[in-house]
Amino acid sequence: VGLRSGRSLWMHSDPVSRKNESVNAEVLDLMNKMQSAAAGLNVSLGHPLFTQPLPPSSLQRFLRARPIPGLVLADHQTLFNNRYYESMYDDVENLNVTYPPDLSPDEQLVYETDAAKSLAEVATLVARSLYLQAGGEDKSLSNITADPKIVSHMTNTHTHTRAHTLTHNMHWFRSLLPPEVTKKGDNSILSSGPPQFYIGLGPRIHGPVHSVTRFVQYILANLTGTVTNLTESQCQNPSEINTENKDLFSYFWVSGPASLNSTGEPFCVRASVRLSKAVSPAFELLEYGSPNYSTWTESRWKSIRARIFLVASRELEMLTLGVGVAVLLLSLLVTYFISSKAELLFSSARETPTTAY
Repeated sequence: VGLRSGRSLWMHSDPVSRKNESVNAEVLDLMNKMQSAAAGLNVSLGHPLFTQPLPPSSLQRFLRARPIPGLVLADHQTLFNNRYYESMYDDVENLNVTYPPDLSPDEQLVYETDAAKSLAEVATLVARSLYLQAGGEDKSLSNITADPKIVSHMTNTHTHTRAHTLTHNMHWFRSLLPPEVTKKGDNSILSSGPPQFYIGLGPRIHGPVHSVTRFVQYILANLTGTVTNLTESQCQNPSEINTENKDLFSYFWVSGPASLNSTGEPFCVRASVRLSKAVSPAFELLEYGSPNYSTWTESRWKSIRARIFLVASRELEMLTLGVGVAVLLLSLLVTYFISSKAELLFSSARETPTTAY
């Protein structure tokens, strides 16, 4: 929904499952609730033709089990507007995210771009629709509104990361990390190079979590968690405190916000943010030939080497060619001269034979 043209937003549904009357009735009810939730928002909802297939989405995986009602929101009716959707080029430039020229990197993170405002409206629409679906009343919808500044924080930081421009002077993100990471400059998270999106398989699943996953984890913990008065040792070992529950919450010792002239005061954040291994059931069930679960392997790890040769200038190439042609012609002349005078040059004087009796 990042490149929706104007105010248009499209509700896609599955035409196959909607052949079931009960599923079709629930899909229509979902559409009506979403239309009610869109009242007062700068969003215009529409839906494609009934026969149009469902676009690629996670809903398709659930529909393989049984027909269920569901909608997929997208910024297009038939064709993708974003040619780089979910690719390495789905970044700031191709999303048309622009900033005033006089903003610093830290100021860009809190600047409310048009894309962030648009996403905040979509988030408000989805939240209100879920509220109605759960049995809420229409009169309470105005109290449910996504904060565009928080959306700006999240989207701007994420697009900076995808654009490889995450720098060490972004104080907001540095405040979310542990103090030892910000002081030592952990290359896995604060690296100025391209972010690592690679996911390992087999034994590598249990390896270290790559930087983008940690990046999202710390942001969500900051936005959804609460600050506690635990010390650093207590935060790292909350199971030793009777009032804390390590099974329900995760605990993060973070650096805290810093000013321009001083470092932040570390504190402990308690949040319900957790990490889980994204392992295909085929590996857990040992059904590697299963048609129901994805199974794929890593490419072969082999070093690639290349040799680079410098190309001479055009003048030097022509000089070398000219000298080579001149040497060739001179060699031909010398060879012809020697060959034509061979009898004279290589003949020896006839010696008078001596006779011995």
